Amino acid sequence: MSTRTAAGALVIAGLLASGCSAPGAGSAEAAPAAGGDSDLVVRRGAFERRVLLTGDLEAARAVPFSVPRTPSWQVELRWMADDGAAVRAGDPVVELDKSAFGADLEEKEIALQGKLSEVERRRAEVLAQSREKEFEVTRRRAELEKAELEAEVPEGIVPREELEERRLTLARARLELEKAEADLAAHRQASTADVEVLEIEIRKARREIEAARTAISELTLTAPVDGIFLVGTHPWEDRNLQIGDTVWVGLTVGTIPDLGSLVVEARLPDVDDGSVAPGMPARVVLDTHPGSAFEGTVREVAPVAQDQGQKSFRRFFKTVIDLAAPDPERMIPGMSARVEVVAERREDALLAPRAALTVAEEALAHLAGGGTARVALGPCNELECVVEDGLEPGTRLAPRPPAAGATAPEAGR
Repeated sequence: MSTRTAAGALVIAGLLASGCSAPGAGSAEAAPAAGGDSDLVVRRGAFERRVLLTGDLEAARAVPFSVPRTPSWQVELRWMADDGAAVRAGDPVVELDKSAFGADLEEKEIALQGKLSEVERRRAEVLAQSREKEFEVTRRRAELEKAELEAEVPEGIVPREELEERRLTLARARLELEKAEADLAAHRQASTADVEVLEIEIRKARREIEAARTAISELTLTAPVDGIFLVGTHPWEDRNLQIGDTVWVGLTVGTIPDLGSLVVEARLPDVDDGSVAPGMPARVVLDTHPGSAFEGTVREVAPVAQDQGQKSFRRFFKTVIDLAAPDPERMIPGMSARVEVVAERREDALLAPRAALTVAEEALAHLAGGGTARVALGPCNELECVVEDGLEPGTRLAPRPPAAGATAPEAGR
């Protein structure tokens, strides 16, 4: 057996002998035992019970970039700025595929030119036909005036039969004039309706072209403010969107976060339900800056646990922590963080090391001089328990001996 393996076996044996149930607390409790019984002393001090969570920095407010309304419901993502890239107002950040809409726009413009030519041709035809019919009305009016003059001759000047013929001619001239005028009016009404229909089609075509041009211009999304561009997440594949993905109207493909609104979205395992509540203080340590701790407060805990992923059986309560003083210089949304929520704190508590305590049918403290003392325990953390009754400050204790049926008190109770 190598030296490293032997050392590891000794450490494991020490952990098992300590009888501690919490993984992180075993090494902490083994240390006093290794250092001697003198380290196991009942004392007064501040007690904290912490709940450890993991999470990520998120922006509570952000400028979203969503796929605009287009003639097609879906569109391809052609280009994006890099995730985390600094952008200035007016810079393009997302470009969606315009090829299909460009071809459609060209077809609409060609169709519009055809309709414009058609309406001009129709207007020319209407004008020519109107002049012909107006000339016909003028001719019929002249014939009527002539017939009126010929029919106004007094009786006796011309034979009676000829006078009757002239009056018949006058009646026919009136009918022909009325017919020509009615034909002209009908032609004007019909031709006006035809031209109006064509003009309506032209206005509709122009609106469609304008909408297509607007849609094409909106397919290039630009930054309205300076900031950092963050690529959006695919809604069901749990990954960042990529160039070539098919996106749809309304989908957020990226954001520019407000770095002054950063919060931590942490995950509370469902087995720890009830251990964290709004209003509890918290300390946040970013994985990228492990030497700095940021103060915060739990804002909310989701009422319902959710699956971590589609293929995961683990469930978590979404927990939001407000930061007292966000640091935009060092904080970027998406950074992973470790959160220590102070679930309980007592300033002047009587504390006993967990390494000297066992819980079987009752809680016992192992005394340095031998024997045990019955104790009433309050909450525990990884290293110590609050003693409600049974011990005095300064009492020296001995390490908990391994025994069947005896366990260390549970942290967080």
